[in-house]
Amino acid sequence: MKIKIINIKNTQGFTLVELLVALGLGIIISAAALQLFMGGLISTRMQQASAELQDSGLFGLEYIARDVRLVNFGNITRPNLNDETTSGGIVLSRSTTDGNFNVISSAVGDDDITKSDLPSNVNIKSDQLTIQFIAPNDMVNCEGQLVEKDQYVIQRYFLRPDANGQANDLALACDANKPNGTTAASIENFGGDDQGEIIMPRVDHLKFYLGAQSNKGENLGYYTIPKYIEVANNARSASNEPPRIVSVKIEVIVRSKDSTASKMVDPSVGTEATDDSNLSSTDSKTPYLRRLYVTTVALRNALGETL
Repeated sequence: MKIKIINIKNTQGFTLVELLVALGLGIIISAAALQLFMGGLISTRMQQASAELQDSGLFGLEYIARDVRLVNFGNITRPNLNDETTSGGIVLSRSTTDGNFNVISSAVGDDDITKSDLPSNVNIKSDQLTIQFIAPNDMVNCEGQLVEKDQYVIQRYFLRPDANGQANDLALACDANKPNGTTAASIENFGGDDQGEIIMPRVDHLKFYLGAQSNKGENLGYYTIPKYIEVANNARSASNEPPRIVSVKIEVIVRSKDSTASKMVDPSVGTEATDDSNLSSTDSKTPYLRRLYVTTVALRNALGETL
């Protein structure tokens, strides 16, 4: 058996320069791979956040619009819908000057009607919309309770803290009266501390605009809730009829569940497409994805004439 003898003096390793070059190349390749990985992760988060917003915004807003379309159902004798219309579809006031009520029942409180100055996660307060109608058929209200045909339904939409969410999370909820099996209005379990059922989670802002016309055939104008009340009161002071409400525009700003970790998302603004250019988020650090969803609902019988 022949033994091969290796001359150690002829064995060579890497030089210091070669090690430094290899190390540099490894760092460059690793950095490129990490950048690709992080870019893919951020892209995935953006896609997930966009899908969340689309599911919540589109389906949630359509759920609300479906009920708002029932506003004023059965009202064919009081088409001039305003803040003093007896049992009007949009509940803007508790009582009228002649002792009648804008709502089905006088048990509705001042905090339960359509109004502004509610919680929000932007620098402007949110709104609350309260509606009422007669059920056109057997149906369920927004809290999942069975309502029989011809029963009165009253519902309010508002933002409230979400106990199942993160700190400061707000959710769009709906509170409805409890059906009592008769056509008489029942306001049991409505308003006050009733938290209602959540329709849309992580809503930073909720806004309602009332579309109104002063006279038949005039151009339609959209008013904030306080502005409409002001215009209606000014009209009455001048012995004129307040503008009739013919539609409702709903705006919501929905927020993603998790941070996108993307530098392309500016967390200081709520959205670029709102009617209020001064709108900004109260959270100016976390890059959540936010999106504005808007829908407009025409009210039935609102343009008719008294029979």
